[in-house]
Amino acid sequence: MRQPIGLPTNNLRGVLWMLGAILALTAMFGFMKLLIQEKLPLFVAADLRNVFALLTMIPFVLRIGGPSGLATRRPWDHLRRSIYGNLAFVLLVYALEHLILADAMTLSFTTPLWAILTAFVLLGERIRPRRAVIILIGFCGVLLIVKPQGGVEPAAVLALLSALATNLAMIEVKKLSSTEPPTRIAFWFLLFGLVVLAPPAIYTWQTPTALQFVWLFAAGVLTTLGQECLARAYGYGEMTIIAPMDYLRLPVAAAIGYFGFSELPDALSGLGAVIIIGTSFYIARVEGRRPRAGPRGSA
Repeated sequence: MRQPIGLPTNNLRGVLWMLGAILALTAMFGFMKLLIQEKLPLFVAADLRNVFALLTMIPFVLRIGGPSGLATRRPWDHLRRSIYGNLAFVLLVYALEHLILADAMTLSFTTPLWAILTAFVLLGERIRPRRAVIILIGFCGVLLIVKPQGGVEPAAVLALLSALATNLAMIEVKKLSSTEPPTRIAFWFLLFGLVVLAPPAIYTWQTPTALQFVWLFAAGVLTTLGQECLARAYGYGEMTIIAPMDYLRLPVAAAIGYFGFSELPDALSGLGAVIIIGTSFYIARVEGRRPRAGPRGSA
């Protein structure tokens, strides 16, 4: 049965799909952390993940009619989304080598804060005084995690930049979901990512061990499942309802970090996480319902 292209709004289905995406993608980052700790080059790990994810997608592709179901009239939109998404992925995976899993995930929750700033820069939207205060409070939470004593950890900066790229990718996913089925969105994300990451992967090539191939396969399967769930979540649900659910990644990441890597966030990081999640939730659920301000200079 062919998937619907224009998915009807159904927030309950969106929520359930988002839960699946959170579990799959957070577990995937756990496997990527294992690979990076085993000193597999970053771009090799990232690109092989795309390879295994594409192989895992074959049954989904056949379900939508094979190659004909992948045909798109929006290749540049898919390419843009893939660049943003794969950039966010690579930056976050690099950060995982130097940060505990929970802290890296928490810094990625600054996406709503970046959303306001990108709307200001790219769309000319005003930043209300209330939102400006929320942004400042949110980045105070960032400082509690980063703890810039004698300098800022570069990995933390890259995790923040990953959140910015994620915000741009989420915007593209929502745009694409109006005309593109979830499997097509996920396929082009992975295929374009495979091509974009190929040159640095070839340059830094190191053949994985047998165990690393198992982890890469697991990461690929979880990526496919996560991308399918994510595309369906944003296709069915309203963004202001689906996006805040992403905060559930924190307890999942904390559990994986604790049981898989013996990681435990300190008190300041915990307080920073509460501040970031609180401010981001406020932006997504409260400020997101307010009428948008007009462009700068408008009445």
